[in-house]
Amino acid sequence: MLNASCALGNAIICTSDQGGIVVLTSSTKNTITHYSEKARHYFDLYNSVEAENVHSDWKAFLQNANKSTALDVGAGSGRDANWLAEQGWKVTAAEPADELRNLAQANSHNSVIWCNASLPALTALPQAPKTYDLILLSAVWMHLPKDERPPALKRLAELLSVNGTMYISLRFGPNDEARPMHPVSFEELATLAKSNRLIARNLNTVPNQDGLKRDDVKWVTVEVVKIAD
Repeated sequence: MLNASCALGNAIICTSDQGGIVVLTSSTKNTITHYSEKARHYFDLYNSVEAENVHSDWKAFLQNANKSTALDVGAGSGRDANWLAEQGWKVTAAEPADELRNLAQANSHNSVIWCNASLPALTALPQAPKTYDLILLSAVWMHLPKDERPPALKRLAELLSVNGTMYISLRFGPNDEARPMHPVSFEELATLAKSNRLIARNLNTVPNQDGLKRDDVKWVTVEVVKIAD
């Protein structure tokens, strides 16, 4: 089970006291360590771009959705979690890089719950809610090695409410050895989605320019929905 050390805003974080062991690849461990060691750099960098501009591809969803429960996976600087909370969402922010999470939490909207949880297992989430109506993975998927992606999407499918929506951004560009980035494709993600009874839709037939003005980086946003059987 999970302990109850979850709190709002800049208070306590969640930890897991489960007996099972979650094994992360060295690539994933190195990425988490890098983000923690360079926390101030990434906190300032990600907050230099407005969330509304980064996520303009699905602004129609936000305008029409009932504001309920949201999960931000790999929440980083807290930019997106705070943005959703300001619009009325009850947000759980999962970030495994300790120092980055500490910085984000200290500057967090007071209705965001912060947790030390990472893909593929996401074991240290709060006991409630059991599912989320909105799940966001912004600049996260490319960090998962290929063999971690099937269990990761299976877990995300379990966490997504019936009729819920998930947005996953896919990064196309060069690797960064300090925080390994693996090849991605819409086709791979759509296949994994289908195997978990989810429907994936590519929102960008032409990839978007990078919000940080990097000429060699492009992005595609994928919308994934869970339809009732």
